[in-house]
Amino acid sequence: MKVNFLKAKKVQELLTKIPENLELYRTGNFGFLMNESSYHLESRLEIDEQKLAAISCDKTNLKEVENCVLIYQALDNISHYLARDERLWVYLTHTHLLEYTRARWPIPEDNIQAIKHIKTHFFCIGARGIERDNAASRLWWLASLCNRTKGLSFEDALTCFLYQSDVRANIVERPTTSQNIHVFSAIIKKLDESYKSNKELFERERFRSFMKELNLIGGIKLLAALPETLVLQILDQCIAKTSA
Repeated sequence: MKVNFLKAKKVQELLTKIPENLELYRTGNFGFLMNESSYHLESRLEIDEQKLAAISCDKTNLKEVENCVLIYQALDNISHYLARDERLWVYLTHTHLLEYTRARWPIPEDNIQAIKHIKTHFFCIGARGIERDNAASRLWWLASLCNRTKGLSFEDALTCFLYQSDVRANIVERPTTSQNIHVFSAIIKKLDESYKSNKELFERERFRSFMKELNLIGGIKLLAALPETLVLQILDQCIAKTSA
């Protein structure tokens, strides 16, 4: 199956019509977006429909790791440039991943809250909408980050990265940390070690102290220019200081 992108005009139309489409979001469907070819653009990229269809969750099991792997594999050939195009993700949350989006981010009963909620998780609003909020794109971007980790399996990296939301946010919101492969890989390896032992590094204040120590060192040394072995040694020093 080819990857489809909603036309920008249709994205804006859907956005403005959220109030009148509330029942479609709650219990209906947007099949017309798939059936009407004039609403979308077909790219040359292919998508694995079976893997996309396997993405699911429920209240007792969000299946974050599994779903990240599935969407990353389903969109195996997509570039980071195209992955920043809201037209792709808005199309998926309204069509193939509509049921998943509803299950993962249940729509509030209050209509005012529901409109805001739908804008956040069905669309890509604001600077962080694609990487953090959209139900589909956030899975792909989380997977894309963890797929760069060296020395750990894809699933192990995702498991420890997704274990604690505050820890994840502290990493993602620091570009110098998340955008450098050596630094990011080293941090994920330390989190993996903690995850498989006492999980102490995942404690909120402990991890924040750890990141502060790392930032202080980063102000003196250009961590991005160091090999990963040296970065790991620096991280061990930071961990030791926070446990003192």
